[in-house]
This record gives sequence, C-alpha cells and structure tokens, in this order.
Amino acid sequence: MYVRNPFNDRPVISPAEKRALERRHLLYYLRVWDKDQEKMIGHIADVSTDGLMLVGELKLEIDKNYNLKVLLPSSTEDGEPESIEFSAKSCWSSNDVNKLFYDTGFQFVDIPVETSEKLQAIMKEYSLSG
Repeated sequence: MYVRNPFNDRPVISPAEKRALERRHLLYYLRVWDKDQEKMIGHIADVSTDGLMLVGELKLEIDKNYNLKVLLPSSTEDGEPESIEFSAKSCWSSNDVNKLFYDTGFQFVDIPVETSEKLQAIMKEYSLSG
C-alpha cells in the first residue's frame, strides 16, 4: 500500500510492502561508483527490482539522486569491464553491523527497460539464491 508523506507529495511504500519485494544477496561485491564525483562509494549488498542496498565506508547524503555505475565481473570484447549505469535516490543510511561501514538504501529512478533487464540479469546470475 502506498501512503503519502505528510511533508511532501511523494508516495511512500509501507514497510510490509518493501519486504514483499524479492531481494537477492549477491555472490560478488559489485563495485558502485558515483559518476558525478568519479569515486567508488561502495559495494552492492543486495538488489531488488525496486532498488539496492549499498555498503560503503561513508555515510551518504539521503534524499539525493545519484548517477551510479556498477562494474561487472565480465568484460566486453575489447577487454574493458562491463558496466551498467543508472540513477537512484538514496532513501536511508545507517551504520552497518560492522560499525566501520554504512548501509545505504537506494530506490531506482526512471530506469529504462534495457537497464532494468540488465539489473534483473545481474540478480539471476550473481545471486546466492539462484
């Protein structure tokens, strides 16, 4: 069920519905780069069709759109690492179980169909649960 945040007009997904989305924990720690700052900000911990959780050394600003790039373990014909690029909004950030790291939740923003299909392929190919 979508509810409205009393402070703005954006719909908010209820906690029960968030957990209903299938999440995949990945076999690889896929590196995630902030394209605007040209620096690595962490690794994907889990991913769903709606967003992802990133683990990194820095607490990231919340309620901000990021242009992200994920480097894949495969490479193109010319030897360059394959990557996938997309925009996502940071929804929350808090200490990881290991207090040296932070977990940050992202919701995908205006993902093109081709990018969505690539993300689903990543979920299938690199997930622990097959």
